Amino acid sequence: MQWRKNLWFLSIGAFINNIGFTAVLPFFPAFLVEMGLKENISMWSGLIISVNFLAAGLMSPVWGSFADRYGKRIMLARSGFGMVVTYILIAMATNHWQLLIYRTLNGLLAGFIAASIMLVVSTTPQERMGYALGIINTFIAAGSILGPFFGGTLVQYLGIRPTMFAAAGVLLAGTVLGYYGTKEKVVKQIKKTTLLEDLGLVLKNRGLRVYFLAITVLQITTFMIVPTLPLHVAELTSHNTELLTGILFSVVGISMAIGSAQIYRINKLSNSAILLASLLLCGILSVLQGLTSSLLILGLTRFFFGFVYAGVNVSGNVLITQCSGEEMRGRVFGILNSFTYFGAVIGPLLGGFMGQQLGNASAFHGSALFFFVAAGVFWYYQRSLHKVQANGVSVA
Repeated sequence: MQWRKNLWFLSIGAFINNIGFTAVLPFFPAFLVEMGLKENISMWSGLIISVNFLAAGLMSPVWGSFADRYGKRIMLARSGFGMVVTYILIAMATNHWQLLIYRTLNGLLAGFIAASIMLVVSTTPQERMGYALGIINTFIAAGSILGPFFGGTLVQYLGIRPTMFAAAGVLLAGTVLGYYGTKEKVVKQIKKTTLLEDLGLVLKNRGLRVYFLAITVLQITTFMIVPTLPLHVAELTSHNTELLTGILFSVVGISMAIGSAQIYRINKLSNSAILLASLLLCGILSVLQGLTSSLLILGLTRFFFGFVYAGVNVSGNVLITQCSGEEMRGRVFGILNSFTYFGAVIGPLLGGFMGQQLGNASAFHGSALFFFVAAGVFWYYQRSLHKVQANGVSVA
């Protein structure tokens, strides 16, 4: 069946592309030094990484609207081939200003993973949605794990610029696979709407607001610990801190990849129950990560955290799909991606501020607070929904 073919080609394409995306991120500070920048390297590194997410967040609703009008495959090609060009430009940059401009352009064109998920959602039967989202999220997580190792190996033996060119080649391979291996029947948008109308339509839906909150919290908390985890590890040990930090980041991706593929097998619980339980467990495990002074326990809690992280991600996306009609899913996921991109901008700033003011472990406690608030909002929404349905009234 075509939906299965789409799923596997898009999953493998997203896996390959995510290797290319994540292969170069750790090496921008070293790239700036290689260019000759001698001052404010940390500031420029943060700016160059954040501006990509900011630009992507601004453009995501636009690309989502175009996806509903012209098809998701076109957006897949636009993003994939566009980023191949920007990665080549990044590899050829000679100063930090050029790098900033090219990273901004890369953010404006970003969206391959989002387009892949939208295409999977729009071509998969509703009863297999959990299975399909679990599979593609597994491949995305696996790409995130392998990317830094792939990039680090190439940088070690070839240098930074050749690695940038290699990443562009990887992106090209993933894009060709994802685009030419899939088919799509475009459902024409009945009525053309503006971005403000799309945003209003989405935010009027109470269910979408709640599910958006869960996914956005996931993104904010993911990036909250990025500035402080290396420092927290250094507080716990003075040996092999860089290696241990890399392992602690990667172990979440490993368990998330495993968990994403298994979520759809939990037949006894509804997606709503999985989402609520996962949010609560994310909060509890975040508290434990902040309290422990043992690297072993920190690693174990982060491993288990990856499983419940997958629960929030997969169940949240399934519920968002169920809340949106086929003719508007591009716009819905475009706005969702915008929220998550902004979360990637806010998270490091908030985590860095908390680490500076309250200690490096405080970012974990701040993450827990976000998860508990999201769980409380979701529980209240479900409770009120059941009351209204019990009275025989339908709700959006």
